Amino acid sequence: MKKWDKRKKAGTVEPKSSPLPVDYLRLVESTLTEALSKGLTEMKKIHPIAEFHADGALFADEALLTITLSHGPSTVAATTVYSSMDYNPLSEKPGLQATLESCLDGVGNVLEFYLDPTQPERIAQIADRSLGAMEDGPFDWTKNGGAWVKIDKTNPRLEQAAEEFLLKHDPDYQAKIDQEVAKELDQSAEFLNDRLEAIKKAKSGNSGPGGDSGPIRH
Repeated sequence: MKKWDKRKKAGTVEPKSSPLPVDYLRLVESTLTEALSKGLTEMKKIHPIAEFHADGALFADEALLTITLSHGPSTVAATTVYSSMDYNPLSEKPGLQATLESCLDGVGNVLEFYLDPTQPERIAQIADRSLGAMEDGPFDWTKNGGAWVKIDKTNPRLEQAAEEFLLKHDPDYQAKIDQEVAKELDQSAEFLNDRLEAIKKAKSGNSGPGGDSGPIRH
């Protein structure tokens, strides 16, 4: 199962998601390549086969778009920009198209800043292997227009390939994942049981206000 760096965390169990359509992702890649062509040309003077790779998914509460600017198809070094928006598939507004447009605008704003052909020092920063070389980046989730954005130096495509390799060739790896999932489920069940007991006690009036087992306060 692909792991996503969601903004809205919900424990260690990977939440269910639907991948963004491949045709849409290829369109995003071509759009960014064209819109940022001058900066990408300067980037290619450092890494001749640098290119964009788009990925993303829809969750029950969030839309996530990721753009990786790789230094080459077989190299580990890369820069990845994440863009996230609250998303409710049951809500008519703002709708999926508008949500994804906001995500793309957020990614584009970050990449445009670093791939500015008039600012060679910024291009050198995004071309560097180290996150420490970058200045003024949204290294934690930061609001940008209508979306939340974040940047790091990971390469999700290669990380996913390594994950798939381990699943196929390391018999203990899947067992470790299963143990982590089971542990998380046990903790979630225990938490829910505690909450239910607290609610029952509060409704029955067995506990006084302000006591340790009193009504749940937020």
